[in-house]
Amino acid sequence: MDLIEAGPAGHRPVRQRITHIDSLRGLALMGVIVMNIGSMVMMFNARQVFAAAGGLDIGIAAADLLFMLGKARSCFAFLFGAGFAILLMRAEARGADFRSFYMRRLGVLLLFGLVNQIFLFWGDILATYALLGFLLMLCARWSDAALLKVGLVLAVAPPLIQGLVEVVLGHPIPDLMELTAADRAAHGLAAYTSASYLDAVRENIWLGATRRATATAHALVYDLSIFGLFLLGSWSVRTGVLTDPASHRRLLRRIAWWCVPLGLTLSVIHMGPFLNIRPEGLGGAAVTAAFAGAPILAFGYLAALALLFSHGATWLQAILAPAGRMALTNYLASGAIGGWVFYGYGLGRIDDFGIAGLTGFGLGLFLALALASRLWLSAFPYGPVEWLWRRLSYGVAKGAAHAVPSTVA
Repeated sequence: MDLIEAGPAGHRPVRQRITHIDSLRGLALMGVIVMNIGSMVMMFNARQVFAAAGGLDIGIAAADLLFMLGKARSCFAFLFGAGFAILLMRAEARGADFRSFYMRRLGVLLLFGLVNQIFLFWGDILATYALLGFLLMLCARWSDAALLKVGLVLAVAPPLIQGLVEVVLGHPIPDLMELTAADRAAHGLAAYTSASYLDAVRENIWLGATRRATATAHALVYDLSIFGLFLLGSWSVRTGVLTDPASHRRLLRRIAWWCVPLGLTLSVIHMGPFLNIRPEGLGGAAVTAAFAGAPILAFGYLAALALLFSHGATWLQAILAPAGRMALTNYLASGAIGGWVFYGYGLGRIDDFGIAGLTGFGLGLFLALALASRLWLSAFPYGPVEWLWRRLSYGVAKGAAHAVPSTVA
């Protein structure tokens, strides 16, 4: 049973974990893992994969792009902001020192992200979350209305503005470092098919260091959207929309009914270039602007699933919630396993998977990690990386008696 205690300013901080939030995080993690597994190969070997693709592969690629690309990441970011608000509200209720605790927590997350970027997976998101999390601290005292309005603008408006700018310019916004997709793929393929792990590490560092220079406009839109989703996740907890969906059924139904069809429509437009449909001029700008469909569809997903989970679906939550509780461990493990399977320093199977195989591998990997999470949590209260994160966030052992418990985040 989920327990909630009264808090300041009319807000109700969570006392213990809420299963449906863990389940939502687990489902978002599934999408992140599937898309990351695909990107580990497609980022560098897409031409060969598409050349060998059959009808099933193309259909699965379209489904992945339509239903998961950008949406899983958006849900994950939203729930990160929700975790921030849960911890903040609990700290206020206990009179604990939240600021120093959360600064340490973000510092440790940044360290995890850098380790992941350098040694495990070139597409790390943890460092970005940590850096934007420091900015989120500045918004801790914002009103609910400010969180909602600014969050919506930042989450949805940037791709629309980018599309408008491209219409005015008559061409895509140039990057700070010009590098064609073919050159990037060739560079990465050489590094990741090498038997030397050091070649992969050097490529990981190079990709991390140049990510915002080689995709400047997209990176800016991405970061703004992530921060907007942080704010919206925080709003959803402070208003009780996420923590008590049964009391907000009408609002959640409206969000689902409006956002799912609108988000799907925009996603259909945005997925064109990934399937080698590349309009130019006004059509190209429309494709860019349609990236707004990712957070919009994510809102619809979260609203619909929060309603579903509030009514039960206990069998599904039994699968998803343990994976969500160990999201950090599972995220890092998925990158490490994917790199070992695909790249030259491991099994070197980058040429052996088609699109259907990559999606199947990603789903299978998530289910295996979900099962492992369930078994682990039957014996231990935290996942291994979550335990380390918690321990380092407290700084000293005696801090556990006074710092903000992280069992809810």
